[in-house]
Amino acid sequence: MCLPSRLLSTWVLLTVTLPAAQSLGKARVPNHCRSPTEAVCNFVCDCGDCSDEAQCGFHGASTTPSNPFTCSFEQDPCGWQDISTSGYRWLRDRAGAVPGGPGPHSDHTHGTDLGWYMAVGTHSGKEPSTATLRSPVMREAAPTCGLRLWYHVASRGCLKTTRNAADVAELRLDLTHGVETLTLWQTSGPWGPGWQELAVITGRIQGDFKVTFSATRNATHRGAVALDDVEFRDCGLPIPQARCPLGHHHCQNKACVEPQQLCDGEDNCGDRSDEDPLICSHHMATDFETGLGPWNQLEGWTRNHSAGSMVSPAWPLRDHSRNSAYGFFLVSVAKPGTTAVLYSPEFQGSVSYNCSFTFYYYLHGSEASHFQLFLQAQGLNSPQAPVLLRSRHGELGTAWVRDRVDIQSARPFRILLAAETGPGGIVGLDDLIMSNHCTLVPDMSTLQSSLSGPHLCDFQQHCAEGEDEQKCGTTDFELAASAGGWEDSSVGKLQWHRVDAQEGRGPAGGANQDTAGHFLSLQKAWGQLSPEARALTPALGPSGPHCELHMAYYLHSHPQGFLALAVVENGFRELLWQAQGGGSGGWTAEKILLGARRRPFQLEFVSLVDLDGPGQQGAGVDNVTLRDCNPMVTTEKVSCNFERDSCSWHTGHLTDAHWYRVKSHGSQYDHTTGQGFFMFLDPTDPPARGQGALLLTRPQVPAVSKQCLSFWYHLYGPQIGTLRLAMRTEGEEDTLLWSRSGTHGNRWHQAWVTLHLQPEAGTKYQLLFEGLRDGYHGSMALDDLTVRPGPCWAPKSCSFENSDCGFSPGGWGLWTRQSNASGLASWGPWIDHTTGTAQGHYMVVDTSPNLLPKGHVASLTSEEHQSLSQPACLTFWYHRGFHDPGTLRVHVEEKTRRQELSISAHGGLAWRLGRVNVQAEQAWKVVFEVVAAGVEHSYMALDDISLQDGPCAQPGSCDFESGLCGWSHLPWPSLGGYSWDWSSGATPSRYPQPSVDHTLGTEAGHFAFFETSMLGPGGQAARLRSEPLPATPVSCLRFWYYMGFPEHFYKGELRVLLSSAHGQLAVWYQGGHSRDQWLQVQLEVSNPEEFQIVFEATLGGQPALGPIALDDVEYLAGQHCKQPAPSQGEVAAPVSVLVAVGGALLFFMFLVLLGLGGWHWLQKEHCPGQRSTDATASGFDNILFNADQVTLPESITSNP
Repeated sequence: MCLPSRLLSTWVLLTVTLPAAQSLGKARVPNHCRSPTEAVCNFVCDCGDCSDEAQCGFHGASTTPSNPFTCSFEQDPCGWQDISTSGYRWLRDRAGAVPGGPGPHSDHTHGTDLGWYMAVGTHSGKEPSTATLRSPVMREAAPTCGLRLWYHVASRGCLKTTRNAADVAELRLDLTHGVETLTLWQTSGPWGPGWQELAVITGRIQGDFKVTFSATRNATHRGAVALDDVEFRDCGLPIPQARCPLGHHHCQNKACVEPQQLCDGEDNCGDRSDEDPLICSHHMATDFETGLGPWNQLEGWTRNHSAGSMVSPAWPLRDHSRNSAYGFFLVSVAKPGTTAVLYSPEFQGSVSYNCSFTFYYYLHGSEASHFQLFLQAQGLNSPQAPVLLRSRHGELGTAWVRDRVDIQSARPFRILLAAETGPGGIVGLDDLIMSNHCTLVPDMSTLQSSLSGPHLCDFQQHCAEGEDEQKCGTTDFELAASAGGWEDSSVGKLQWHRVDAQEGRGPAGGANQDTAGHFLSLQKAWGQLSPEARALTPALGPSGPHCELHMAYYLHSHPQGFLALAVVENGFRELLWQAQGGGSGGWTAEKILLGARRRPFQLEFVSLVDLDGPGQQGAGVDNVTLRDCNPMVTTEKVSCNFERDSCSWHTGHLTDAHWYRVKSHGSQYDHTTGQGFFMFLDPTDPPARGQGALLLTRPQVPAVSKQCLSFWYHLYGPQIGTLRLAMRTEGEEDTLLWSRSGTHGNRWHQAWVTLHLQPEAGTKYQLLFEGLRDGYHGSMALDDLTVRPGPCWAPKSCSFENSDCGFSPGGWGLWTRQSNASGLASWGPWIDHTTGTAQGHYMVVDTSPNLLPKGHVASLTSEEHQSLSQPACLTFWYHRGFHDPGTLRVHVEEKTRRQELSISAHGGLAWRLGRVNVQAEQAWKVVFEVVAAGVEHSYMALDDISLQDGPCAQPGSCDFESGLCGWSHLPWPSLGGYSWDWSSGATPSRYPQPSVDHTLGTEAGHFAFFETSMLGPGGQAARLRSEPLPATPVSCLRFWYYMGFPEHFYKGELRVLLSSAHGQLAVWYQGGHSRDQWLQVQLEVSNPEEFQIVFEATLGGQPALGPIALDDVEYLAGQHCKQPAPSQGEVAAPVSVLVAVGGALLFFMFLVLLGLGGWHWLQKEHCPGQRSTDATASGFDNILFNADQVTLPESITSNP
């Protein structure tokens, strides 16, 4: 019995557990630990410390039966074992373990690359293979037991291949108990991107059982499957009680069940005493196991079972009565568009008691399927018109849903069960139970019925009186016949019901203060599955970009209660709005943007309130109005500063992560005025668990062949992800135009892209921005979008990840854009510079003599750049390989061409930074030329070309006023994937930072910084790396640092490392509390080979809120450090450390250990010269390294 597998994570957040009513007025029977065999993994804490459940994923101490048993795989596999018989196996893994691998980029639990999950890697065999993961042995699942998990299917190649159903042959979830294996869920795809949710109902399982999750691969698949956050919910049977609440039934095993659970066809007690034939002998139950019973008048229904009868993918996998594939049920076989009807025998209700009818129905496979229950009473001479009592439509998954109606009728009556199946849909019935107050009477004449037809609801009036739009969501609930088309679709103990204002639990009167009015109210119901109540509209749309829902609502509840509005499209649910409990409970007006939706959709109210809790708790909705939804009334404006509205831009759907138009406040500020509006994406928003968020234009008609789109973007935070711009043309794949990844500092940046269009074809296009998350630390924003005719200037930066940025090859035309993702590139670097992976792109030219003879030139020319009002620095990264490719020359072409730089140094494995100071009063281009040396297997590569204001900094130096200079803050996945950032004291920030910089000493000055509270245990760190620096006998490194941690709470640490081909060495360290001021450090370094300087921010303990900042880093090549004269308000902490990383590292380490051993011996002997101080740093920073000796210097501290 399976719930829709495509529900988004919103519903995990919504499905909260309210205070259990059963805990009121009950005293639990003392229950000592039973034998291990009986107690382990039965979803009940038989032992006081719940140790009997620790082997199956339960690590809490609550004894509430509804408490979920969850395994996130963060600590261990929770008893799940791989039982695969081939080399294709399940393993506990995490994304950060193999950067750039085919698995998910983050786990589902935390949304980061440090989280754990179970995964199977790529299939390398020649034959199809199955990997199977099996749960520990579970025992005794309740009828309400549900299993929820998240799975991820990814391919090694492009993300678009995750939608290819041929990659994975099948995913399957099975449950084995006794000799039978139940298939709970199976699919052969297609699968969407990111983590997908699966929720199934196991039903009542007696005795031991195991659950298996298997992935079957074909021989060619190169992808990966992952599993995370496995949760068993509501699986425990009721615990024994000394006494039961008034009206409840006391089972033979001393458990308590509610009165409506008696004789309902389910074993709620756990020992079947609530279904005892002696108690239920006067109920008339039909389970279809041996026939139709008294329900023998039927049209379009047939009796069948699951085993060997799977005529449709939506066919029930088991019945309800036996929870078995061999159990029987009724299923509709009427053709789509016709009605299947099942007639009950004639009954006479009791005058004093209600005659109740309990039944289980199945609705799966099609949103167009419809199930209705009618009551038809016998008139004086003929049957009366049928009265509709229940109506359900749409997709409820593969679960058998319980419902009940109470009937009071002075005349004989019959029940009519009618079903219409949509394309591919199945409607089923099982366990029809009439209560003991229903009496059989002789047969009636043929019944008559009339079923309503479909509604258009496209927000356009086609009928003269508007009948086609009367039941389409807009309503004040005063007309009982329509209720605006809203229908209850609940399957639990709550339901939506139209009530009189005097009857409802809300404030006196409806939203209009009319005591005679009506509204939609939350009421009790008879279902047994999901606890929340749901109400759906008919299929609506399409809608325009300004479509809004206006309503009035009240919510009076425990803080865990909620009221929400969602959109349902093709089975996917998207949370649009949510109100949490704890308010005053008065009527409140609300406006919710629905936006443009291209295909028909449904609106759904969802609520969960404890109606049995203290006070008049409840929820209600009134005066629902859909406004400005006509899709034919649109504005086509693309240029937008978002000050008045969103123009033609609207949010995409099918994910919970959304772009929002927000007003500047706190650390969030717009670009236009600093106080206005902008579009904002906050990945820390709790519901934002989707893959990404889309911001789209309406379809545009191209007017010219080239247009320039310029925009301002804000990409900020230590783990923020990627912002992309793409063009979408109907019938074609999206064309990626621009992207940026990782933090770009706490400031707005301008970017522009040339749009290449085809006005003669008349094909419409859309522009879309997509925000993709790598974690939950940071924010993205957009503002001031402008479109003008004609091409754009050359971009200020180019990573070659999306395109060649307009660069054109000249001469021999040998420059190409490539990556080494396949590992088959015949020449070029193994990794690019931008991403540091084989998937990254760069420009490369093969300079082998057979392609480019010695002395010949291969040129690469940019598009035109805008004239410069001040000097600028052009930087680029180049890679020469091991074999000499020749000379790289850089020219600036203004009126004439002038050479600015020539590089012919040796090659190697590293990317190296080149820089050119540029001055140009007119439009100009940059030209890269390679003059070939005629050497075989040689190449020259370029990446990350950037133009920044101001003159170029010296290698290894930076004052951070214009950016990070040549320092790289690319996150390292193995260290947590966090980045250093760039900001100023005057810029509002969501993270603590220094109020002034060191260079200028003002709020306007800039610095590099990192907020250490982002880090967690396990060696996480953020690194800032210099460009490769040449070997040096002696050089001086000077820098200023800032550490702002609370008193007595010093956890952050700053290290200086030297990294070379022989490894890395820590040469300076500062940890502990530092005063909120800038401090200077000087280090003398030497190294016989090329190396990099690395600043590492890390933790010395648990996270503490506080920044580490750097400013005025200066590398003086070939110079000794000089003692600085500290100015007022500044503290200098000079340190002279001579460093060499050479071939004698093992010898050095031996001497280090020897020295530390001697120091330890002196400490034990209470050396008279020893003194203890907290300010003295210890470790690598107290050891001087050079080629011949190790010396212990005087104590070094940055605290005066």
